[in-house]
Amino acid sequence: MTGWQALDEFGFDHVLADTAGTALVMFGQPACGACRGWYQRLPQWLEHGEARLFYVDVARSQALANRFELFQLPAFALYRHGEFHCRFAAPFQEAAVRAALAAALLAPAEEEP
Repeated sequence: MTGWQALDEFGFDHVLADTAGTALVMFGQPACGACRGWYQRLPQWLEHGEARLFYVDVARSQALANRFELFQLPAFALYRHGEFHCRFAAPFQEAAVRAALAAALLAPAEEEP
């Protein structure tokens, strides 16, 4: 799919540190139906450049799944100017995603898990 850049544990920190603006990282895996839905829709819903999209296949990058203490998929992490900002969650609807993204960016940054 277009709009996504793949990440793994070897380039995760470096790539995000060099990413200007807002970045949304999705942790998922191909066998996850919900992950496939988000993977397909998010580029359409955020097509105006609200956030750069990154994808981590946790089946291949288990170290990142452990680092972020992931228990369910998909999971999202929001980065701003190369630094972790917060975990991101929203209902699976375009308007809800846009509203949650705007609200998350207005909130103070949290510590990375």
